[in-house]
Amino acid sequence: MLEYLNTIYVLPLISTIIGIIIIYLYDKFEKKQYTSAIYIRIALLLYVTTFITMYLSKYLILLNNTSSQSGGSVDHQSFMPQGNDLLKNLEQFKTGVPTF
Repeated sequence: MLEYLNTIYVLPLISTIIGIIIIYLYDKFEKKQYTSAIYIRIALLLYVTTFITMYLSKYLILLNNTSSQSGGSVDHQSFMPQGNDLLKNLEQFKTGVPTF
């Protein structure tokens, strides 16, 4: 059952259904009165976006596994910046002593 839910086609469908439910509740709460054409466009956009995201994540994982198995050097730190790297890149403003 879990293997079936983890396929690249089913998870985007589940996220589309959840997204449409959330948008439907928002529509009823805010009284936007969306038409069915808008719901279809939103559903299509949600499905395609989730599908592409899942495909790219699986592609990057396969690419990462292939390069590490073939003896290539992969720097795992380059994918996610560390906290100290983020703090080094922030601008440091030296405003001095307030005079008020």
